[in-house]
Amino acid sequence: MDTLVHQVAKQRSTVDLLPRHTLPVAPIQATASTTEFSQAGQQIARLIQLIQSFQQQVPQQMQPSSQQMGGHIKPDAPLFPASTQLDTLTLMGRLQTIVKDSGLFYEALLARWAAEKVPFLQVRQQPQNLGQFRASSPQIQAILGQQLELLNSGIIRIESELWPQAHLQWLVQPDVNPLVQRWRDEQRRKQGEEPEPPAWTSELKLTLPQVGEIRAQMRLSQKHLTMQLQCAEPLVASLQEATTRLMARLRLGAGVEIDSIPVSRLP
Repeated sequence: MDTLVHQVAKQRSTVDLLPRHTLPVAPIQATASTTEFSQAGQQIARLIQLIQSFQQQVPQQMQPSSQQMGGHIKPDAPLFPASTQLDTLTLMGRLQTIVKDSGLFYEALLARWAAEKVPFLQVRQQPQNLGQFRASSPQIQAILGQQLELLNSGIIRIESELWPQAHLQWLVQPDVNPLVQRWRDEQRRKQGEEPEPPAWTSELKLTLPQVGEIRAQMRLSQKHLTMQLQCAEPLVASLQEATTRLMARLRLGAGVEIDSIPVSRLP
């Protein structure tokens, strides 16, 4: 197990953009290896076995499929009731709300409430506490299955209709599997070092009427962001011109370092 972890820890790879009409970023599959288990390796193996045991207790039809590994958030209704001009701050607020109220981070929210960092009203708004749900209901069991997948993979997918005929698909995943990251951080703490800052890979696909499809691939490591965009041929020039303003907003508003944003035509 230690050999596998060290091999994964040394690897760095990039994720290519996927063909059109597919969900962004397929989850990275772990490779298998046989080696002797140290104490740290045994702890990780026991954690994986515990997750798999819980997954077997969740009804099969409620578990995410291989195409939906991780937490999959898909609201039933459009984020905006009618066609509208896309406002970045408003959209960001809506996305934060659907993630916060999805129930995927219920235990973390309870911990924040116990530390008096959030009001109890936020806890009451979670699906786990809504009156029409019971602990054994299919909805809660579905959330449980996704929580286990999220713990195991660190992947979050958001798929939503912004308004009629306007769609957003967004995937975020850590560069390093959460279990491996936990092992790394523990080794660094033993050596008196700070935990390794996490890095994230993300892909977003936005489909808008009269505009078509726009894809963005991003990687954020500490405060350094790399990004590349893809769109239909007629939009390449105008989107490339807009990247200058986008980079300025990212530097000033988000405090990230970004060198350039290449724009290319969708295949």
